[in-house]
Amino acid sequence: MLWIWIGALDQGLAYAGLALGVYLTLRILRFADITVDGSFALGGGAAAVLLAQQVPVPLALLVAVVLGALAGMVTGLIHTRLGVNDLFAGILTTTGLYTVTLRLMGRSNIPLTDPPLAIGHLPDLGLGPDGQWALALLLVVAALIGFLALMLATDLGLALRALGNNPVMARSNAISTRRGLTLGIAAGNAMVALAGALVATYQGFADVTMGLGSLILGLGAVIVGESVLRPRSVGWSLVAVVVGSVLFRAMIALALQLGLDPVD
Repeated sequence: MLWIWIGALDQGLAYAGLALGVYLTLRILRFADITVDGSFALGGGAAAVLLAQQVPVPLALLVAVVLGALAGMVTGLIHTRLGVNDLFAGILTTTGLYTVTLRLMGRSNIPLTDPPLAIGHLPDLGLGPDGQWALALLLVVAALIGFLALMLATDLGLALRALGNNPVMARSNAISTRRGLTLGIAAGNAMVALAGALVATYQGFADVTMGLGSLILGLGAVIVGESVLRPRSVGWSLVAVVVGSVLFRAMIALALQLGLDPVD
């Protein structure tokens, strides 16, 4: 029974980057970005390709982050430069990313038989590999929260928040809507791609369809976290999103514990 809950914690932390990316685009920028479905699989596929070739985990994660940022930048440019609706811009990008990811992977599924060496060097907290994964993922998520909290407190972050709250006021204060949206969407998808890479590494395989429904998962985590903690500041909102991601996975673990068929 304990392993089910530890696994739920690990999965919730692995998906936390997805929830934070959705929070950035949907709550901060007020931009409904469907690109996350494609960038999540892109990050997972890119990391799997590199890890299968014995590339160090940090480098594989970095490549996934860069590719996710590029995917988000494409959506931002389609929306801001071509005037395409935000939903349709995301649909265009995520549809194209399916082909890109499939070409990158070379096949629809890549198994990862060997666990990352970097994880094995961490203390297991008396829980074995699951404890090592929990510690590693917690460190990554803490770094993401710290980075986002600092970024949103800078002039750039305040400009992004202004764009989401009142675009007219932001433009009247010489804030570039095009540049801000493109940068914010790129940052959000970079975190989503990182989550895809972490999930692929944790579960031991990457699949070209692993990103389907990612937007719903991220949005669910955001809503659950905000409903439970009711944060009143940006910093606590970021923590709430991560808590929501873990609770989202805990609900699934509870359903399995109560005997629900995993297929259902």
